Amino acid sequence: MTAESQSRIKVSYQSTKNLANSVERSRFLEETDNKDLTFKFQYWDIASCGSTSRDLLAYAKAHHQIKYDLESPTSEDWDAGKVPTSFSYLPMLKIVGPQQQEVDISENMVIDMYLAERFGLMGDNKWEHLTIQSFYSNIQYLRERCFSELAYVPQDKLRKTRDLFLTITLRKFLEDHAFHLRENGNNGHYIGNKLTLADIHLANIIHYFGTLPWAKLVIEDHFKKYEPVWKVKETVDKEPSLAAWRQTEQYRTYERNSVKWYADRVVPGDEPRED
Repeated sequence: MTAESQSRIKVSYQSTKNLANSVERSRFLEETDNKDLTFKFQYWDIASCGSTSRDLLAYAKAHHQIKYDLESPTSEDWDAGKVPTSFSYLPMLKIVGPQQQEVDISENMVIDMYLAERFGLMGDNKWEHLTIQSFYSNIQYLRERCFSELAYVPQDKLRKTRDLFLTITLRKFLEDHAFHLRENGNNGHYIGNKLTLADIHLANIIHYFGTLPWAKLVIEDHFKKYEPVWKVKETVDKEPSLAAWRQTEQYRTYERNSVKWYADRVVPGDEPRED
């Protein structure tokens, strides 16, 4: 993926209307058994915004025996407008049925929540569901704040803006989440003693920061200093299906490519990330 490929001129839109009406599409999503579906997740060959969805699919394969494919477009196909999307961005999730019915879902937050709800990772009742959504949204916002505060800053301002992000934005986030995790018993989970989307997403946001050029600074000096927060990542990393997925060459390729992608964000005077 190149910077140019992010803002292509040619666009191939994936209509939300498709060929079937909304009632038929809803019935297809709600009534088809997991074993009869194939999930095709499309995102660039980096971790970043696709990492939580990939974790959810790996978990579902182990616990619900689903079939799924992970796909990444070439820059050439993207630039030529050959990759259908709803909003000119990835990720996209295609759900294929036994008679080749297809439904497409866009936007990583929507995809994550759909997969988590389908595979039992959104709590046991409506209150837990809403609470998990709240945690997820706030965790997601941390990465968006990182993008918005640091992605397009002049080179001579990078160090100052990065340090402000770490000492103000990130510290407040860590204090907020450490409080809620302690309230839940500091057991490595946000809700009760069970794995949920909130846990998996936090682990992936921490992983995102671990692929940045200043990974050592943000991980060692910030995330690890808040034990309840770090404990969630450790708990998620130990879940057998996720631990196995993260040992695969495919996962490691996404991770290596993320490191390369963010390498141009090195703050002058900082040491590059150590692999």
